[in-house]
Amino acid sequence: MRRHSCPVDPCDGCHECGLRCTAGVQMTRQEFERIVEHLRTLDLRQAIRVLEQDKRRVLFEDINYEACPFYDVTQRRCIVYPARALICRLFGRVEWLPCPIGKPVPQVRNGLELIRSYAERPRNTFPEWCAELGMYDFRQLLAASD
Repeated sequence: MRRHSCPVDPCDGCHECGLRCTAGVQMTRQEFERIVEHLRTLDLRQAIRVLEQDKRRVLFEDINYEACPFYDVTQRRCIVYPARALICRLFGRVEWLPCPIGKPVPQVRNGLELIRSYAERPRNTFPEWCAELGMYDFRQLLAASD
């Protein structure tokens, strides 16, 4: 399996965080645009394969959730990792989103102030930003040029 290559990232690809990658994550317009730009750098077939996967997952008998649209449930990795939204970047790096296996991950300074400031900005989910732009097909979104 592919590991994310970030020289200061203590994560080693354990994928324990992947269970927390759920649908409905809000992002700013700037984050949305950065993610779309990143998606356009990927192999179109692979990006479409991941974006169109069945994201419904079963944790236990009666506990289900929907994975993030960018989480490749087959390869167990994020296809937009370098461009992910702030909330995803904060996971494991602030006390209210701890590393699920307790790795000693460096904490973000002023995390609470950062998230409060972020919360004041307009945010939508990825599908909501797509709808605002009139883009209802991932192929259309990835092929569009600014």
